[in-house]
Amino acid sequence: MRRRTFMLLLATILVILLAGCGGTEEEAADGGETSEETEEVTVLRLARFFGDCDDTTEGVTDVSQATTECEVIQILTNKFNAEREGEIRIERLGGAEWGTYYDALNTSFAGGNPPDVAVMHGSNMPDYTSRDLFQPVEQYFDAYGIEPSDWTAPARGAVQNDGEYYGVAFDLHANLAHVNADIFREAGLVDGDGNPILPSSREEFFEQARIVQEETGKLYFATDASQFPIGVRLMFTLVWQQGSDLVAADGSSATVETPEAREAVEFMLEMFDSGYADPNFNYTASQQAFLEGNAAILNNGTWAVDQYRREADFDYRALDFPTLYDEPAVWANSHMWVLPRQRGDAKYEAGMEFLSFLNEHVFDWAAGTGHLAPRSSVLASDELQSVPQRQNYSDTADIAKLVPSIENWQAVEDILKEEIEATWLTGKSVSAALSTADDRINGVLQE
Repeated sequence: MRRRTFMLLLATILVILLAGCGGTEEEAADGGETSEETEEVTVLRLARFFGDCDDTTEGVTDVSQATTECEVIQILTNKFNAEREGEIRIERLGGAEWGTYYDALNTSFAGGNPPDVAVMHGSNMPDYTSRDLFQPVEQYFDAYGIEPSDWTAPARGAVQNDGEYYGVAFDLHANLAHVNADIFREAGLVDGDGNPILPSSREEFFEQARIVQEETGKLYFATDASQFPIGVRLMFTLVWQQGSDLVAADGSSATVETPEAREAVEFMLEMFDSGYADPNFNYTASQQAFLEGNAAILNNGTWAVDQYRREADFDYRALDFPTLYDEPAVWANSHMWVLPRQRGDAKYEAGMEFLSFLNEHVFDWAAGTGHLAPRSSVLASDELQSVPQRQNYSDTADIAKLVPSIENWQAVEDILKEEIEATWLTGKSVSAALSTADDRINGVLQE
């Protein structure tokens, strides 16, 4: 009897305790959400390159302290996290180097665990949108204050595929002529104010090169000719300036075997064969020659402007790449931010909060890196034009041209690089190089 009475009493106590811990019937129907769940921070996993700079940016939220691409994007991320503390937190994944970035990103998609937000080159985007791996974002623009009409035409085109917006533009990065004005003065190639006069034709290019060599003993043109695809970018620039292209606009076929492509490669060969440029330079060697004062012009991109401004001990100028043929044009690419597709929609809005924040801070990115702001209103602002060197190459935003928006672009670029470099590194004939490149690229485009 005592045991039975004790068991009944224990059961009564348990019922009371459970009733006290339980929710209402309405809460039970709603899934019994707890306060911990409502206050949970949304964590977004960010995939990006631009390097690793945690040691110089930890706890920093003042973007004016940034001196590199890595520091600008990391400090902007810190600033966003500070402003949205308790709501959203951005956590960076590995993959700091752009050379291995896409391999890691592809692996994450293959494993079914893509990041929540990712950086993307415009030239790489079609490989992912063709497989429906990115969430279209135009539906969010109004709610998050993103106005695509403010993007420049190239930037707007870079984030679209088949008429759909798949990203938020962050910049255009283009080739420039990085110039040692002291060498130009020594060679007498300056105007009345002592400003460098860049060539305006093929003939002027080689005449200036001859003068610089004779008057100063320096190289006229330094470029990476053996490591990264800088030569391909120069080839595109020279072909576009002649009104032609290397791939059909719709990506259906190669157009490499043309008089314009031959002219572009022969231009580069003459430059190397005449000793006006070194065909054995890689990226580091070309930079070193320029920064040590041994080259009048360095062919490189917008990303290096502030580095050279800090490191050069001569009168450095970042200038628009010269138009040597009939049509102003220069190679460019674009950085953008995308939302990889997830199993549900829960993180898209948080991701758009971050993308909207970055869209509002493209001035900080452009001012801190040298890249071209994708927004016309920012490009034209007095604030950006007052940043050192930016006014010198403001026209680049108008002449910048993106490579064709096609699938398998990386394979196309690799083929072009291999074939044209063979003409100056191994002596392959221009005809054979262009013919082989045309055949190989057509094979890729038909896959």
